Amino acid sequence: MTEQKRTSTLTPAMKIVIGVVTVLVIAGAIVASALVGAGSAPDAAATVAATPPSGSQPGGSATGPQTPGAASTAPGPPTRGPLPQATPTTGSEVLPPTATPNARLPKVTPAPPLVPGPLPTSAARTGGLVTGFPSRVMGPAATSPVVSSSVATQGTTMQVTLVAVYSGSRDTITRHYETLWASLGLRRGLTSDGTLVYAGAHESVTLAFGASGTGNRYTLYGVFRTK
Repeated sequence: MTEQKRTSTLTPAMKIVIGVVTVLVIAGAIVASALVGAGSAPDAAATVAATPPSGSQPGGSATGPQTPGAASTAPGPPTRGPLPQATPTTGSEVLPPTATPNARLPKVTPAPPLVPGPLPTSAARTGGLVTGFPSRVMGPAATSPVVSSSVATQGTTMQVTLVAVYSGSRDTITRHYETLWASLGLRRGLTSDGTLVYAGAHESVTLAFGASGTGNRYTLYGVFRTK
């Protein structure tokens, strides 16, 4: 009866105050619990991150435990080419730092012109060789009557022409000039029409045949430069 009396003595205003206080206490407990959980979460994450995975050690390999006493060496940076202090082995070639390059080949000196200067004055002659004609290079074959000869000079260049007749075969004349021009250091060539050509550094000569009533008529033509 006494307890019932105490309960009945509470006024409506007091009941409202008691209800509000109860709600505030419960809300405060919930907020405190949430703050405690948020503060412990980073520590748990840090603990998980700091814990190494199973079977691995710091500075070692994940494939398994290392042998006690074995030193772990990290690979160095790659190198390009042989090092100066490298030791030669079979199949390798390491030039010493003091190696000198191969000596240069000597310069090739061109052959001197077959007809040096000064060149003769331009002229022509019938039945013989004109004055200044280069007989050593373009003289007529033996027993070949000269029909005409000429030289035409301009500056350091001279053009020479010889027309002669030979009673023998064309092969004999051809072999004669092939032998002569090769002995002078000229190089052989052949044109599309069959004309025989020999040339050097400063000169070129040709041999061609033409029609003739008696024997074989041949023509020599040469160009000579003094430099």
